[in-house]
Amino acid sequence: MNLHSLRVRLLLPVLALVLVFVVALTIALAMNQASHVREDAAQSIDRRTYALQSLFAVTRSVMLDRTRDAMRLLRSEGRRLGPPSVGGRVVVGGRNSNDLMLGGVSQANNFALVDGVTALAEGTATLFARDGDNFVRVATNVRKDDGSRAVGTQLDPTGQVIPFIRKGEAFYGVVDILGTPYVTGYEPIFAGNDTQRAIGVWYVGYKTDLKALTAVIDASQVLESGFMAVFDGKGKLRFHSKTGATTDAAEIERIASQNPQDWVVTRQEVPDWGFTLVFAYPKSDVEHVIVRQSLWIGGIGLLVCSLLLGLQWTLIQNRVLRPIQRLTVVAEELSVGKWNHTISEADLKDEIGKLARAISRLSYSVRVAMEKLAKQR
Repeated sequence: MNLHSLRVRLLLPVLALVLVFVVALTIALAMNQASHVREDAAQSIDRRTYALQSLFAVTRSVMLDRTRDAMRLLRSEGRRLGPPSVGGRVVVGGRNSNDLMLGGVSQANNFALVDGVTALAEGTATLFARDGDNFVRVATNVRKDDGSRAVGTQLDPTGQVIPFIRKGEAFYGVVDILGTPYVTGYEPIFAGNDTQRAIGVWYVGYKTDLKALTAVIDASQVLESGFMAVFDGKGKLRFHSKTGATTDAAEIERIASQNPQDWVVTRQEVPDWGFTLVFAYPKSDVEHVIVRQSLWIGGIGLLVCSLLLGLQWTLIQNRVLRPIQRLTVVAEELSVGKWNHTISEADLKDEIGKLARAISRLSYSVRVAMEKLAKQR
């Protein structure tokens, strides 16, 4: 390609202008698209957070109503046995503890009351006896991992329930029992008129039924590789996404705990549950969207550029170069004495038409001059 040709000199500025426009448009739209992707991700997280928070709240409300009904039943059946009192030392689950008496009847390893209540109300029930500053399960149908009754285990001395019981107050809420979340009710047991120091605790609870929550979380992901997860109050991963690129539990725990710089991590506490919702997605997901968007815009821009250049090429060839080539031939023939030409370009209204008319006049003048010269001879 001759860089000094008129065609090239006319096309290069157009090509440069179009390319600058395409690049600028691609960058602007890509940045705008990145902003939209981040906003969409944030809005999606907000919607899912609201839905999950609502689901947690409804679940807790429904199960608490059921828990209060079961507690009324347990206390009613306990009163029928007789007034509570402190018994002697007993062995429960391999541990020494004070006994809890109801109507003078030992409740240690006596499961008639707790099993009778749960036979009607389902769930779980427990009688705790005070042993020093601790409260020990002397009768329960809460099961350990091996399936045995959790007698001899104590109420978590650092948990959220114990401060209420020590103040002689009831507690209703979500509690982790032996590694599993329960919606629970705890009420102190007093001996006689002493309402300051509890000698035991009534307990009822229901293992949380979070199947609906599990289904929602399993199918959730943020952008292409992000995830959502639920951690309990001890930082244990309870639920997490089963779709998307990041589904490994160990990797999810690492990201949630370390907050890597190449990830966007958001958290929100679940009131009254002690759970934490975690949403995260890699920044590379946004970058991938930007690259795809840029390639798409760039491809469209190059296609438009090609069409414009093709149109410009055709216009230059038909409207400029071809008439100039014909006028050049006429001028060369005039230079060798051929002046009988019909110049069709003389009808054009543009600069080429002006040039054609000038050449036509020149041809006419030369022809007249030559004819006069011939007559003089």
